[in-house]
Amino acid sequence: MRPASARRWPFPPEVLALAGPTAAGKSALAHAAALALGAEIVVADPFQRYRGLEIAADSPRPAALAEVRYHCAGDLGLTERSTAAGFAARAHAAIDACAAAGRPAVVTGGTGLYLRAALADLAFPDEAAPADREWAERLAARDPDAALAALRSRDPAAAARVDAANPRRLARALEVAAAGGRTGDALWAATARRPTLIVAVARPREALDRRIAERVRRELDEGLVAELEAALDTPGVAREPLQVIGAREVAAVRAGELDASELPERLAARTRRLARKQLTWLRKEPGVVELDLGDAPAEEALPALLGLWRDAGEGPVTSAR
Repeated sequence: MRPASARRWPFPPEVLALAGPTAAGKSALAHAAALALGAEIVVADPFQRYRGLEIAADSPRPAALAEVRYHCAGDLGLTERSTAAGFAARAHAAIDACAAAGRPAVVTGGTGLYLRAALADLAFPDEAAPADREWAERLAARDPDAALAALRSRDPAAAARVDAANPRRLARALEVAAAGGRTGDALWAATARRPTLIVAVARPREALDRRIAERVRRELDEGLVAELEAALDTPGVAREPLQVIGAREVAAVRAGELDASELPERLAARTRRLARKQLTWLRKEPGVVELDLGDAPAEEALPALLGLWRDAGEGPVTSAR
């Protein structure tokens, strides 16, 4: 993550993008910013798109939806696929409509690909044929080493980049390569479609780990297990929604492979790993302004965020701490 020191925009930004690790407080700060700016929110999260995963995905609740217009939240059923290309089309339409109406758009999410897809015109590879997709998914699940070797033989650059410990990402890279496509650097090199200020919220590790544990406890109290059991039992449920953190663990509890008492720590540990990966991605992104939230509620950083927004169109932009 690099402070965008001494950077000037040719004109004020139209889009405020809030990135950062899960549980850091992005959603709360984005909501506060939208209220202050008269903006609408575009959610860059594949799981918040699904109706029926509101607890697991920490989706905006009815009170928030009543105050601010949200896009790309709850727009899919559990039997539908969520693709970055499909999301990009919806996100671009929402952002462009905001610009046409003279309103800012606030884009928020911790998924790097979806955040980029909302902000830029990315060169997505063609969708793989069902047979290629099924083969890649089976191989990645059964033998990750063989899947990585198959990917390396088809697209060495993709094999070097992929998170081989993540079966979903490994399968996706392999299916694209098997279909003759490439997920090369051009996908990531695109610039923002509209003037955009990208702010990454940060927390001390101890504070973030505590917030993750608190979120897991809250979600379990709200009925996370019942929600995920219902998703697992949905006829024709798509593969994508079942990649959400918790689905695999709840399925293991139901199968007797995991004791229910271990569920809270398993969920917290997996969420901590996700947060670390999100931070790794952010550190590689150019032009990202860091906003350190410390250990305070996210909304308390609103004045600093609004200051960055104002400064982005007037002069130097530096990290706020």
